[in-house]
Parts: sequence; structure tokens; C-alpha cells
Amino acid sequence: MGKEQEEIVEKFRSHFKRKMCKPMVIYGTGLSAEALITKCRDYPIAGVMDLAKTGEYFCGLPVLSQDEMVEKRLKRIIVAARPSVHGIIYKRIQRWCKEHGIEVLDICGNDVAEKTANHERSLPYFQETYEDLKREIDAHEVISFDVFDTLLMRKVYEPTDVFLLMDLELSGRFPFVFSKERKSAEQRRRENTEPTIYEIYREMGEKNGLSGEILQELLELEIAYEKRVLCIRERMKRCMEYCVRQGKEVYLASDMYFPAEILEELLEEQGITGYRELLVSCDYGTPKPGRLFDILREKTSGNCLHIGDQMEADYRSPKRHGMDAFLIMPAVGMMECSAYSDALVYLGNIESRVMLGMLASQVFNDPFALCESKGLPEIRDGETFGYALIAPLVLSFAVWLFHEVKKQKNSVLLFSARDGWLIQKVFRKLKAGWRLSGLPQDVYFMVSRKALEIADGEDVQAGRGYREYLDKLELGRYEEIYFFDFMSRGTCQWMLEKISGRKCKGLYFQKSVSGIAGKDAIEVRAYLEETSVQEKEWRIFALCDFLECILTSYEPSFIRFDENGSSIFDKEGRTAKQMDILKQIHAGILRYCDDFAGIMPKLPEDMPPYMFCDEILRYLSSEYSRIGIPGLEDFVLDDWLGGDKNTGRDALL
Repeated sequence: MGKEQEEIVEKFRSHFKRKMCKPMVIYGTGLSAEALITKCRDYPIAGVMDLAKTGEYFCGLPVLSQDEMVEKRLKRIIVAARPSVHGIIYKRIQRWCKEHGIEVLDICGNDVAEKTANHERSLPYFQETYEDLKREIDAHEVISFDVFDTLLMRKVYEPTDVFLLMDLELSGRFPFVFSKERKSAEQRRRENTEPTIYEIYREMGEKNGLSGEILQELLELEIAYEKRVLCIRERMKRCMEYCVRQGKEVYLASDMYFPAEILEELLEEQGITGYRELLVSCDYGTPKPGRLFDILREKTSGNCLHIGDQMEADYRSPKRHGMDAFLIMPAVGMMECSAYSDALVYLGNIESRVMLGMLASQVFNDPFALCESKGLPEIRDGETFGYALIAPLVLSFAVWLFHEVKKQKNSVLLFSARDGWLIQKVFRKLKAGWRLSGLPQDVYFMVSRKALEIADGEDVQAGRGYREYLDKLELGRYEEIYFFDFMSRGTCQWMLEKISGRKCKGLYFQKSVSGIAGKDAIEVRAYLEETSVQEKEWRIFALCDFLECILTSYEPSFIRFDENGSSIFDKEGRTAKQMDILKQIHAGILRYCDDFAGIMPKLPEDMPPYMFCDEILRYLSSEYSRIGIPGLEDFVLDDWLGGDKNTGRDALL
């Protein structure tokens, strides 16, 4: 048990007197929870709570469901997790706790509900600056860096999420769940040593009767998935390069099961070179809280500064070994302390864990991103804006779309202009990334209400160009016609069916009731299952016009085809600056989809609920973010029926 866990047990015992304690449940299945349970067996701990592990056992105790807690009349929960996530945990169970009169306390007996209500997003760390770090570096001759969450980070919520990704690829291959066996093998080996990855897999092989060939395959697969999720923390990479330029002796020190031969390869692939030596706990048989810093000190004679993200391993430990230390925050830890923390309420399946990790890697990549910001992240360019705030919704809709279209050869998916332009690009990118086959032919379909009205009008000559366009598409040869639209009452699909004589299956973000029998009778499946935008106070409904400005092409509204079959567009109302921002946002959205498809081994079956995406959309507001992208506030929806609507300024309020 580490020093931090010892302190947790001591605090718990000092604030909760055993004889006066009523039955309780420990919330959490991490090291802190393990320490409390194993060292406080004399307390009336009736079980454990972890919404992701209900029905399992932890340290010999059942992981209880909410119903089981009510049935057993348990009225007290002790949260054994880091303070920064107490509010997130409480929000997950808040309504249920109030309904059943259950108190939620931290290890010191403080009411978590009260702490959450009074929590301000202001920490002493938010006053630290990169210049402060550089001054410390300049005052030392030897600089050592931690590796994971300092120089490198993963685009997942927790390191062990890599094993969950492997579960998806290995599903059905073994009579056991890989992730559980992988974690259990490491825990057993850590009881006596600092194991290497090779020793961990040997342990797993001995228990499960796996051959050397299979173990080598699994080991290589784990390294491959690490490479998929790894990225650099750009500011810290530049910081290390600054140290090298200044002539400092630079070392890397890591508590890790990857020996130096593997870790050096991972670092080199991310462009991290120039250090003198890499010291890894598994190579030396001792971690940083053990003797690893002593070994480092033996290699150099100058005054040493260590930089890392863990309080015990990277701050207290080097200080105990005669070194100075500078503590930075990991990206996920920063997100937990920021205005974005409510998104973590939706932390659940591996898809959400990847999406939250990707959000952290983009917005909180810089350890000093929240400096003097009171927890409000700053977003200064369109690509980051698109990646962090818009892409989760676009990706989630695209995955839903794949599941909605039938895998049959003779079908077509019409991505209607202009809202379908970007969605089609995302569709094709994900289709290629996951190597999906048997899907409908996808077509960017030139359509607008105005064009359909002209085609359906009394002036046959004016509508001839569009009817000829429909004839060339040969819609009659398809057994199934899917029609994409964004937020709509179904006008375009209804008119298209009328003109073409073919029924379509609409696939929309959202469809509203029009009050017109014909429109309301068309067949539509919607990602947002709402019949009226008045039914829910969702952020997406307040942003629908703004999102329409984003999910659009670089051409103005389509009006008609001329006699030569050329497209006639309305006058362009967007400025060159706005077009540049739009292209940046699109680049961010497409990069996000690339990253997600590169991390997830196959098309997800179960994405986070759309409330998760709606929560992310809330962060467009000045209440949550400091968005400084000149020109974004001037985005206007040029709706020929409803007039121009200034949507950018409203979205960022």
C-alpha cells in the first residue's frame, strides 16, 4: 500500500469512529477503495458501489446496484476517489440519493452534495505558468521528466482503456475476458516486483494455458493499441527541447511495465529524442517512490529538477531523494477540474472513454491551459473548435446512420445539399477506416426547397433542368432510397417523393411536426427522437441554425439547373474570413473522425447517449469556454424563406 493510501486510511479512521458508525457502502473500485476495505475490515462496510461493475465482487465485497442498496436499507455512501471527481460522482446518483434519503460523504465526513454546490473552479495550480516552470529549469543543471501524462498522453480516459479496446478485437476468441485477465496478471506480479510486460504476459499465459505464440501476438497487439492512442503533450515536448538547447542534462524516469527498449521506440515515434538516458522502473526493479531517483542521482552530480504529473511519484518522492520537483496536471485531471467536468457524468462504455480522452487530449493538452482562467478552457482556432465541440455530435450521428441503413446492394443514400456535404465526407471516411462493405451507394444530392418548387411549378421549361437531373440519377432502379436531412419538417423529402414518384426513407438529425398531413406522413427515422423542439430543453435545439451554418458546403444555396445542366446558386453572403473559419472547423471534425476510427477497431454498437453530445454543445457558451475566434460570431444562416439569422453571436453567448 502506497503512502497516499495510508494517509486515506488514517483520515478515514480519524473522522469515522468505529463504534458509532452505521452501515456504509464504499463508492469506487480504485486503490483508495481497496485500501479502505482491506485495512478497515472492523468497520461495517456492507458493499461497494461502481455503476460500471455492478454484480461483480471487489476485495471480497459485492458491488451493489442502486436497487440492492435500497433493499438492504443502506443510507450512507463513502466516496473513495480523488476529490476532483466527487462532484461528477454525486451528479450521477444525485436524484436517486435524494429520493431515498442516502447521504454521500467523503473520507473526512464532509457532505459531498454541499461540497459540490459550493465548488469553485479555482485551484492554486491554475496560477502556475509556463514561465514559472522555465525559471525552475534555468536554476537547475539536471532535468528529469516523467513520461506518461507528462511528455506523452493517451487519447482515452484511463490507461487500462487500452485493454478494453483489445477486448473488442479479441471478442469470442478466448474463454475469458482479456482485459480482466490482463489487469489481474499485472496485479499478481506487482505483489513482489516491478514487472516487465514480458513477465505480465507469462503470468497470464501460465494461468490460462496460452502458448508462447499467442502471448507474443497479444503483447504485440497491446503495443499496437498503445501506438494508436498515444499523442504528445506539445508544450511539454517543447519544454524538453528547450532544456536540451540550454545544455541541461536531460533524463526521463518512468514507472512502467514497458522496458526501455519498447518505451524508447514509442517516444521516438512521437518525436521525443535528445535525452541522455531513460530510466524505467521495470528495468531496475524499483519504482520512483523506491530507489529509481537514487539511481538517477548516482548518474549525475548537478542539482536536479524532476517534472511530472503524480503527487506521490513525481513530487513527494523526488523531494525525499534530495531533488526539487515541479508538478503539472494530467490532461484528464485538468478536465475534471474544469468547466467541462459535467461531461464525465456520461463516462461509461469504451466509446465514451475514448471520446472523453480525445476531448482532453485536444483542449487540455497544454498543462497550463487553465492558467488564470477559473477553469474555463480557451479555444482560439477553428480546428480545435470543430474537433472538441462539434465533432462528437457529427460522429455520433454518423455511427447511428450506419446502423440505420440496410446492408443491401441495390440502395442509395442521398446526402442532400448543403447540409449533407460534410456528413457525406464523414460517412466515407468512417466507411474506409472501418472497412465497411455492403452499404448503399452514397450521392451528394443537389436539392433545395426552391429548386423543388421550381421543378413542381407550372413553368415546365423552368423545371425541366431539375427533372432531367433526377432522370440521370435513375432513382427508379433502386429498391431503397434513403434521404438525409438535418433538422427538418420533411418538406424536401415530401416534394421529392411527389416529383419522382418514389417513396424515400428519411434519416434526419431531427424531424419536427409540420401540421401538414402529407409531410407528417412521410417515413422518417430521426437521431433525436423528438416531434417538437419545445419538448426538451436541449442545447442542440438552440443551436440548430448555427449548426446548419457549420454542416454545410462551400457553395451558396442551390436554386436550379440551367438549360445546359449547370448548377445555379444563390449569391454568396459569407466573407472570405468566414469561409476560412468554416474550413478550419471542417478540418477539426474530419481529424476527430480519423482519430476515432483509428482508435476503435470496428464500428461501435453502442455510442454514448445523445445527451452526452448535447452536454458538449453547452460548452460553446461563454459560461463554459473562452472562445476567441474572430469572425465566428458573425456566422449567418442565409435562409431564403426566413431571412438572414445571426446565429454565431447567439451560439457563443
